[in-house]
Amino acid sequence: MTERARSYGAALLVFLLLMVTAASAVLLAALDPVSQRARDATNHTILKQAREALLGYALTYADNHPGSPPGLLPCPDVNGDGLADVPCGVANQSALGRLPWRTLGIGPLRDSGGSCLWYGVSGTYKETAGAVSTEADGHFLLFDDALNSLNGPNQDLAAMAVVIAPGMAIAGQSRTLNPATATECGSTTPGDGVNIASRFLESRAGIDNASGFFAGTLLGLPISAIPSAGFSALVKAPASQDFNDALVTLTARELRPVHRQMQRWVGQRVRACLAAYAAANAGRLPWPAPLNPATAPGYDDSDSQQRFGRIPTVLDHSAAVGLAAAWPADPLQPGTLCFAWGWWPNFRETVFLAIDGETSPIGSGGAPSLQLDSLPQKAAVLVAGRRDGLQQRLTNAQKAAVSHYLESNNALPTADVFVSHDAGAVFFNDYVCSLAGCP
Repeated sequence: MTERARSYGAALLVFLLLMVTAASAVLLAALDPVSQRARDATNHTILKQAREALLGYALTYADNHPGSPPGLLPCPDVNGDGLADVPCGVANQSALGRLPWRTLGIGPLRDSGGSCLWYGVSGTYKETAGAVSTEADGHFLLFDDALNSLNGPNQDLAAMAVVIAPGMAIAGQSRTLNPATATECGSTTPGDGVNIASRFLESRAGIDNASGFFAGTLLGLPISAIPSAGFSALVKAPASQDFNDALVTLTARELRPVHRQMQRWVGQRVRACLAAYAAANAGRLPWPAPLNPATAPGYDDSDSQQRFGRIPTVLDHSAAVGLAAAWPADPLQPGTLCFAWGWWPNFRETVFLAIDGETSPIGSGGAPSLQLDSLPQKAAVLVAGRRDGLQQRLTNAQKAAVSHYLESNNALPTADVFVSHDAGAVFFNDYVCSLAGCP
């Protein structure tokens, strides 16, 4: 062997040793607990920022979309330009893509590996649903790597949305990109690897975070791949060589202030319409729609002279004694009739009306008997919040039972004594307005 050949061989050996050393260093850094804690801390901060931005979007949705209730979440971003891509699939089906940071009014959040965030939204909350309600459940069930539920024991606690930090690419993930069509977080070329969820998100315990699929049932429920109107599964597990997804969810717990804002918005619209009707009818209001445990909720007024029930949309019995047979135009949305809103069917089951005898279609001729917070009132609007663990709203009998919607004194409407708050109650989430105004 010549001296040149020996020198070349030695140089090649040194090069290979350096490559192995570098690869080992990268692997050890990836497995180092201190480095992993730093990555976890970064991801925690970034994911929290993303979740707060989504909550802010839902809270202010009505401000930026006149005529629509708050609570809706944006569609995902498909090509990484930061903009929500609307429509995102079929109505009421979940959707998965990138976090639409530009639509949310924030910068392009990146995780500890430098990757932009991924985002899934339930079909019941995405903005193409047209309307949302406090009753709507999420589509995402969260599990650990032993398939223990992290949501809770039933589907009522499924997440409405999820944000995922994908981390650095692991073996087999090719995140190809055409530089000519690159965006901040992806590409306008659909087939580029940088746009494909499976090049970023991994599987564990049979659950695929890139699709939400699990071959079987979980919590006794069939699991469907995203997009779906059913339930999809996601897994949260410690980081390893072949799994490094980190995620946060938005459940009913995180969305509690959003649900409260939805109640407030609906209550204010209903109160304004009732006040407009009363002003045009000598201070009188129509009979409420009665609660009947034998039938599904109805929305016709009644001549039973009951002064508590749901908001009626058919006013024939009230019209028979001289009141207007139709609701007026919405004072807060001119050009739209009260209770003809597209979103109203999603809320009408959870909104109740109590009227004083003197405010009823036939009047009482006596002193006011209805009270709200110990003060006499002509009427009260009560918007039920999201059901608690003991409330069920499935059967006709349950839908006719006020206690499955309202709390404290409000669950005893025949007493004519209502409250807007109850500090002593174990659970209270009613939102209550008088005819004169809302808090």
